[in-house]
Amino acid sequence: MHQTVRDQWIAFNDPLEGRVNFMYLDQKGWVSTGIGNKIDETVRADSAPTEGERAASLALATELGWRDTSGTPATPDQVAADWDAVKSRLDLASQGHRAFEPLTALRLEDGEIDRHVFAKLDQMESFLVGRPEFADFGSWPANAQLATLSMCWALGPAFRFPTLQGHVQARNWSGAADECHFTPDEGTIRIRNKLDRSHFLLAGTVEERGLPADRLAVSLADVFGVQGALLALGYSPGAQDGAEGPSTQGAVRAFQGDNGLDPNGAWNDPATVSVLGTRVTELGRTVV
Repeated sequence: MHQTVRDQWIAFNDPLEGRVNFMYLDQKGWVSTGIGNKIDETVRADSAPTEGERAASLALATELGWRDTSGTPATPDQVAADWDAVKSRLDLASQGHRAFEPLTALRLEDGEIDRHVFAKLDQMESFLVGRPEFADFGSWPANAQLATLSMCWALGPAFRFPTLQGHVQARNWSGAADECHFTPDEGTIRIRNKLDRSHFLLAGTVEERGLPADRLAVSLADVFGVQGALLALGYSPGAQDGAEGPSTQGAVRAFQGDNGLDPNGAWNDPATVSVLGTRVTELGRTVV
């Protein structure tokens, strides 16, 4: 993958998945941690594991550098105890990750979360490029790579979307944008669908204009694009959802204040858009 995709990966996913340093159940009842990292080999959603599924899940969980409350590396038995405690509370899955914090004793440091995220990202890419439709993945525009890896993060790299797969093999990025939607289209999945569509469309613009493929393209024509630019620069506008709420206005004000601009919170202030474009270009992005 292009380095700009790798550089953007945490900022892209953190607002969608959150950064959680303990084990919890996602909405489908699978044990997860980090930034949406599933550590559960149970085949059926919202179900207790078989003995074999539990053993495979614990093998995944013990790959991470868990520590107890004193900072001491956790033993396999401690990891198993936390995993079992979380998995046994399928009734709490709909309540979000915070419901599981009191049930767990182990924690991950931020550096370990990042290490695991990038290890999983590399594993996904390796699997993906072994599929015929994705054999040219390395030459794709960075935005198309980001959108496809985003789908992999949510669905796994073996996902089957035959029409989309045909479009990406033909480098028909607008067609891919129309076919990248997956369900349930609610919550953060709705935002991810919108992000993936946007990046496939930007990939089309990059190729049509002959722009550098290794640079992520951004558009600052709307709130959605400005939110993405702010995230890339380390500001926190909330989720990149295209809604101009208090978090987005606060991030705009912070950016304006840091750059000697009038802190009016207006995302479409011409001076702000101009400086924002300069700053994201300095990061190796292309403004379209």
